[in-house]
Amino acid sequence: MLAKFDAVNSKSNRILWLSVLTLPLGAQTYEDLTTFRNQPMPYSQFIQVRAGALGSIAGVNSADAADSGLGDKIVADGSVFYHDAEFGGERKGQLDVYAGRDGVYAGVRDGDVVDGAVSRIELKAQIWPFYREGFYNDNQNFVPTGQYAGRDYEAYLGVGREVAEKLFIEVGSYYRLYQFSTDDATSSTYTVPDDYNAYGFRSYIEQRTTQLDRRSGLPLEGFCISLIIENEWNDSVGQFGSELFLSDLPKNVYRGRARLEWFIPQSTDCTWEVFATGIMVDDKDRVVEYETQHLQGSRWLDAQLRFRILFGDSVSLAPFVQGQYTSILTENGLNTDEQFFYGGGCDAWLHLSDMFSVNAWYSYVNNESRPSVSIFEDIHGEHMFYAGLVARFGAKR
Repeated sequence: MLAKFDAVNSKSNRILWLSVLTLPLGAQTYEDLTTFRNQPMPYSQFIQVRAGALGSIAGVNSADAADSGLGDKIVADGSVFYHDAEFGGERKGQLDVYAGRDGVYAGVRDGDVVDGAVSRIELKAQIWPFYREGFYNDNQNFVPTGQYAGRDYEAYLGVGREVAEKLFIEVGSYYRLYQFSTDDATSSTYTVPDDYNAYGFRSYIEQRTTQLDRRSGLPLEGFCISLIIENEWNDSVGQFGSELFLSDLPKNVYRGRARLEWFIPQSTDCTWEVFATGIMVDDKDRVVEYETQHLQGSRWLDAQLRFRILFGDSVSLAPFVQGQYTSILTENGLNTDEQFFYGGGCDAWLHLSDMFSVNAWYSYVNNESRPSVSIFEDIHGEHMFYAGLVARFGAKR
């Protein structure tokens, strides 16, 4: 009888171990919080700390690689994320707070609104963004025509509800402050935009059919697609840009963004994953389209096809192939140029205990204009890699 009890207890502990170790917490980023409206969380309350090293390798032998910001660099990288699904007590609120190199976020969702609707207040800040304006030449080399630094701060208020099964719609208004400055990479012939205020309306349409594995907590099958539409006005004055291409910002712009996560089970321990992000903006919306944390261009798509494999209780591996498409202005700003890029990499997790995990990934794309790895200078490369520790504290189911 005792042996039977030990066997049952061991099996229960294994299931709990798996559910704790493989829960999808490691991917939480500023983009996740500002894109998705209803992310499933494994715990009602927890703190997650991520610390590691992020690096780039130029990957090209061009003589002017350094002038383009391409270089080999390793920097410290990390973030802190706090989630509380019981914030506000009986009002069934939710609090999310995030701070990382990619941005700072604080959001409160109130679930006690009429007819199943929820209200949301968000405060956001991107403190270290870089802007890299340029074009691709005939050899697919990115030629920067203007580089500068900036910051933006936003306040948002919205209301949303589920209008059909698993279909959620949210609408709201926001105010944003943009600030810009020159840095060491800014050319003396480039005029940086003046600071300006922006305000507008934003709509979210999100459908989520994702099903989580009861054993591991990982996404097993289904999809989540989020569509974001903005209508924004600004009080920007004056022209900016290079001597060859000077223009002012349009006073009113529409923007569209979309993100897809799709999970297709292959077997008990293997799952196909499709991750895709895209954007569509005005050709003259030159601040948004040249931010370095995403592809440069007025219309672009960045997609990965991944194959996630679980090895036992504590190791997962996800090799992937990646493709990119962008439509970007040419050097004179009068025409557009379409470019395609390809690459691949691998994402690996090692779970050491119920509190600590190790994450490492490598990514290559034959696109010189990739995200900056440093917060102090715009430096990047065709190769990117990361290795670090993820710790979770105060988890409450």
